[in-house]
Amino acid sequence: MYLLLLLFIAFHEFGIFMLKENEQTVEQGSMLVSSMNESQFIQIILAQTPSWTLMYITVFTVYFYMSEYNSGFYKNYISMHNARIYSVFSKIIIMGLFTLIMFLVMVIFDLIGRAIFFNNASIGDLGVFAKLLVSQILLHWAFSMVILFITMVIKSIIPSIVTGVILVLNVPGMIVSSVESLISNGDLSSYLLVNTIVSTKDFNKLNDLIHVVGVAAIFIIIFSFISTRYKMKEDLG
Repeated sequence: MYLLLLLFIAFHEFGIFMLKENEQTVEQGSMLVSSMNESQFIQIILAQTPSWTLMYITVFTVYFYMSEYNSGFYKNYISMHNARIYSVFSKIIIMGLFTLIMFLVMVIFDLIGRAIFFNNASIGDLGVFAKLLVSQILLHWAFSMVILFITMVIKSIIPSIVTGVILVLNVPGMIVSSVESLISNGDLSSYLLVNTIVSTKDFNKLNDLIHVVGVAAIFIIIFSFISTRYKMKEDLG
């Protein structure tokens, strides 16, 4: 995992370098990438598919769950009173801490990369920056819970990672968006988790903030519940 973290940092810095080499005007307000503050820059980075942050969270979650599942003590431990519930919630807490650490690393190396390649490490309005960080941490934490549930069901490293990569590439979101554009004017796709992560929002607007936090909260609650229920009924044979 340390090696993968170094790869994440390397790819992240390379991505910033490539943005500098191919700098283009962003549609919102005709703003150049080099003139953006950190809040605006993070949203540009997260909007690019595949997201290295989501990819790393996927790999960590799968290996974290499977390392315990494949260990010798697991079946003895999981048969203890309430151990299944504790097992799920402990993983959810650890994945929340891991997501927080990932964002701290991302912000630090964002600022370093922007200072090196753009000579601009401004953060911008601290209130907007704080709302953006909290919202995206919640969204990415919710994504890790989706991957946890998928891994619990599949119980295999490679298929779980492949399924996670399909989600990271936002294939389901693109399919739903395409179907919506063909048959209706619905807005269901905007409430999908990865679609929300890759969409640029104005965190000065209460509606955008409620939308993002609401999507994160719904996915966190749903996948915490179904993961716990699945673990309670799981056949250990």
